[in-house]
Amino acid sequence: HEDESKSNSPSLVTKVPLTTAKSKGSGWMDAETKKMLWKCKSKGKMLKNYSVVTLGEDKDTDPIAAIITVKSSMNSITNIICKTEPTFDDHEPLSEEQLKKAGITDADTKLYPFSKLSTKRQLSTAHSTYYLITGKDEEKELYVGDKLSALGYMAIFKDAKGTVVGKAATHGVQFSPTLEAAIGVDLLAIVCMGLSMASNDSAGALAGAGVI
Repeated sequence: HEDESKSNSPSLVTKVPLTTAKSKGSGWMDAETKKMLWKCKSKGKMLKNYSVVTLGEDKDTDPIAAIITVKSSMNSITNIICKTEPTFDDHEPLSEEQLKKAGITDADTKLYPFSKLSTKRQLSTAHSTYYLITGKDEEKELYVGDKLSALGYMAIFKDAKGTVVGKAATHGVQFSPTLEAAIGVDLLAIVCMGLSMASNDSAGALAGAGVI
């Protein structure tokens, strides 16, 4: 990865030419090593929910990120991934009003918007774009994803230069996707994109894939 500060966590950036990840229980694992990469747990109440991401097997470790839906309609959704520490100068955390809107009742919580993904779906296809938040009202496109019209689920992910960096697909009738990613790819970013192209309900998509 040319700059791991662009990733949700350096440990979730692929280090080998081909990494295969699979959903397992409440998280995702490296299919070759069987090592749990992260777990995700839904929080909040109906219509006001968010998800917290922790590394490895232990759900009780400090979360590295929170995934929040900020806008949704029948065929589109916008999520932000927040970190617990600022990532650029004068980085403002979410306001108390924004926290409440997400279902976070602890006003002392500090969450800093780190990245954003915007997804639009058609009848059998979808398109998602993942942005790094680099400053106030400043974003940098990192990845784009396209869900293809196919039986089951199939998607292709590219970097901002148009190079294919990942592919995701389901096998059989159950929604249990497998992701293949090239070196230097933020796995959490790609998985969030892929799942948002499968369902308009971010938390529901994560749960449906065995992430929650």
